[in-house]
Amino acid sequence: MWLISKSVGRIFGQSAFPQNKMQKKLLNFLKLTFPKFFRAVFTLRDWAKTLPVRLKIFALQRSETGLAVAYLSPHFPKPPVSRSEFAHGGAVKLTYLAENLPHQFPLANVLYAVSSVAHPLQIKVLETAKRKDLKIVVNQNGVAFPAWDGVNYEASNRSLKQLINFANFIIYQSQFCKDSAERYISPPDVPSEVIYNPVDTRLFSPDACLAKPEALTLLLGGNQYEKYRLELALQTLKALHRDMPDAKLIVTGNLWLPRDEAEAWTKQALLEMNLNAHVTFTGTYAQTDAPALYSQAHLLLHTKYADPSPSLVLEAMALGMPVVHLDNGGVPELVGDAGIGVHVEHDWNKINLPDPQAMADAVLRVYARREEFSQKARQRAVDLFSLEKFVARHKEIFEKVLNS
Repeated sequence: MWLISKSVGRIFGQSAFPQNKMQKKLLNFLKLTFPKFFRAVFTLRDWAKTLPVRLKIFALQRSETGLAVAYLSPHFPKPPVSRSEFAHGGAVKLTYLAENLPHQFPLANVLYAVSSVAHPLQIKVLETAKRKDLKIVVNQNGVAFPAWDGVNYEASNRSLKQLINFANFIIYQSQFCKDSAERYISPPDVPSEVIYNPVDTRLFSPDACLAKPEALTLLLGGNQYEKYRLELALQTLKALHRDMPDAKLIVTGNLWLPRDEAEAWTKQALLEMNLNAHVTFTGTYAQTDAPALYSQAHLLLHTKYADPSPSLVLEAMALGMPVVHLDNGGVPELVGDAGIGVHVEHDWNKINLPDPQAMADAVLRVYARREEFSQKARQRAVDLFSLEKFVARHKEIFEKVLNS
C-alpha cells in the first residue's frame, strides 16, 4: 500500500507520470493489478484539476439588458485569445467576434460555440447555459466521415451531435458543412444559415506584402496533421521541377503524430526526392505574423481532401494569392474563379487524391496568369468574406435569436 500511495501521490503532484523507467514500470503494473482503483484515482484527479472552472461556470447568469455574448473558447470563462497569441482554425473567428462584440461573463444571454473548438467542460457549460435560459448559437464546421476517420467516425461525431443538439440557431461554415452535418450528425430542426468564415482584409492586404521571390514559390499552409497533404505537396513540387527546377515550397504548422515518426518520414522523403534545398519549414505562427509569412509565396497549394471551410484559403486570397486545390469539400465554394480546382472523385468512404502532375499543371497555368488570378482573389475576398460583413450578420442573428 505504501508503494500505491507513493505512486498516487506523484499523480496528484507536480508530475502526472513518474520520471524514470522503474517508476513507470511500477505504475503500469499497479494500474493493471488495480484497474478500478486507478480509474477512480485518475477520475478524481481530472475532477480536481477542473474544479476552479466548474465553480466559475455556476456563476453564469442570463443578462436581461441588451445583447451580451459569451464565447465558448478553450479558455472559457476567460475571453478568447487576442490576435498576438497563437490561435488556429475555429478559434480565430472567436477572436474576431470578441473584438467587436466583447465576451461577457458571468452575465450573458447568448452563448456562441464553434464545433471545431473544444473545451474540457463543454457539455457542462452548455447545460448550464440552457438551464439559465441563454440562447445557444452553434457554428458548425466539418464532421468525421469514414474517408479520413475510418471506423471511428461515429465515435468522433458523438461530441458534435451533443453540441449541435443544444442549438437554437446553426451557422454552417459552407454548404458542404451543412450537407455533411445532415448526413452524419442529424442536426435539430432549428433555423440555420450558411456564413463563410471571415478574413480581415485590412490585415491581409496586398499592400502589406513583401516583394515576391524570383523563383516560383508555393505555400502549403495551416497544420499538416495528415501525412498525405505533405506527401502530395512534395510530389507536386517534384513534378514542377521538370519545367521549373528552381521552384520552392514553404510548409507551415505542425506535422502529424507521432511527431518523431512524422519527422523521420519527412527527412527521408526530402532526401529521396532531392528536395532539401527547395523546401522550408516554418512551424506555427500567430495571426499577426501570417501576412508576411504567406506573402513569401506566389500561390497557395491546398492539398487537403474535402476540407470543410478553411480560413487559410480566405487569408491567402485576401493577400492576392491564387489557390490551387482539390475540387471537393467546401474549398470550391470559397475559391470560385480565384484559382484552379484539380478534379478528384468525391467519396465519403475513401480519400481520392489527384495525380501530382495534374497539380503541377494547374500550378503552371495559374502562375502563367498570376496577375489576373491575383486580382480575382483579392476582389473575391473583399466582396464575400470581409470581417465587417461577418460581424454585422452575426449581430443580426444574435439579436434575432434573442428576441425569438
